[in-house]
Amino acid sequence: MLVEKYFPKNFSEIKGQQALVKDILAWINTWGTEKKALLIYGPPGSGKTTMVKVLAKELGYDLIELNASDKRDQTVLNRIVGNAASSKTLFGYKKIILLDEADNIHGKEDFGGAKALLEIIKNTQNPIILTANSYWEVSQAIRENCKLVQFKRLQSRTVFARLKEIVTAEGIDADEDILLKIAEQSAGDMRAAINDLDSLGKKITKGDEKLVGSRDTETSIFEALSKLYTSNSIDVRKEFFNIDKKPDELLLWIDENTPKAYKGKDLLNSMNLISKSDIYLKRALNTRNYSMWKYASDLMTGGVSVAGVTDPRYIPFSPPKYFQVLGSSKKARETNNVILDKIGKKCHCSRKIARSYLPMISILFLNPRKGALIANFFELDMEEIKFIDEKNYRKIELEREELLKVPEKKEKIKETPIMIDKKNESKKEINKKEKELQKESEKEDPQMNQQKTLFDF
Repeated sequence: MLVEKYFPKNFSEIKGQQALVKDILAWINTWGTEKKALLIYGPPGSGKTTMVKVLAKELGYDLIELNASDKRDQTVLNRIVGNAASSKTLFGYKKIILLDEADNIHGKEDFGGAKALLEIIKNTQNPIILTANSYWEVSQAIRENCKLVQFKRLQSRTVFARLKEIVTAEGIDADEDILLKIAEQSAGDMRAAINDLDSLGKKITKGDEKLVGSRDTETSIFEALSKLYTSNSIDVRKEFFNIDKKPDELLLWIDENTPKAYKGKDLLNSMNLISKSDIYLKRALNTRNYSMWKYASDLMTGGVSVAGVTDPRYIPFSPPKYFQVLGSSKKARETNNVILDKIGKKCHCSRKIARSYLPMISILFLNPRKGALIANFFELDMEEIKFIDEKNYRKIELEREELLKVPEKKEKIKETPIMIDKKNESKKEINKKEKELQKESEKEDPQMNQQKTLFDF
């Protein structure tokens, strides 16, 4: 296969990422001083794994590789990576440990993997390199213990140049226009482009390039943000066309990261544009005139891009805190729904109607006694009471305990003639039985029968 045959043998054969070689060499040369792992992240086919393999070969390191197809839970990582990280090879040769697609360590199959990997990174005796397509999918704890190197998507001309070299070396009959088309369809994936070329054979005619089709060209949000703050052009809005995010979500991303990129007047102008974009989005939702989305998108992307100038430095982009708040408030929202369901059950109404009762209930909770009675009626537990009134929930709970101690007071019922007669009947029966008992005792003791009063002694 051509992709294996033309695999880079040294740094000079790595295309499009030459500027990053210095950063990676600087990391490996100073690794003993600062034992951070190296995290290389970027789109598929940009050369991440290739760079690591060439690095190991050029510097004479043994490469221990664990890829995404392997199970990578806590046990496996400790057994394979942990042992490799804490030991040296025969004859004292150095090792590099490569963990491919570190952003895919998740779920049940890789249970405990992220935690184990973090411990290995902190205690390793050998350099560790991680690769990832998505920077954010790697846990924050791991990122904080890594040196970050970002690989950009390869440009079409870079892929084209490499395809031209291979065609010449292999004697493949292919027009340059066809090669350029293959390069463009690869979406910056060098490996995919070479595989496509290989699949078309030794003679490629016009139209054959359509057989391989186009790759997914979806731009990551981090790539788009990077271009937004560095391009200083209105045309940057095109970078956001292929991002699978609604305008309101995109606005949150830009709002979160703009203060990291701009300062002073540039930041002020940018935030003004973001606020105007928010107004357009709100109007679009209220009026259902979604054509306003275009104005909102242009303001938050192209407008923000030309509003300021960014220093050529690394910007640690992060997702909106709004999403983190939603995650942390999940339990609260679940509790709220349970309360609404209980109110709805007792009042025979929907959640929407039950929600309108909550303000009134919270007011009544100001009186602990009434609050206790209401809580009992709706069968609310202490956590649910606390959710409604965090200030008075303890007082309400104490009142509930007091209610349990006090026996129920039965209302006095007005006696009817029938009830009185029944009472009289019962009294007569008792008196009758008492007289019968007295006669029996007199028969047994004759003296007792003669004694009528105390003076008869």
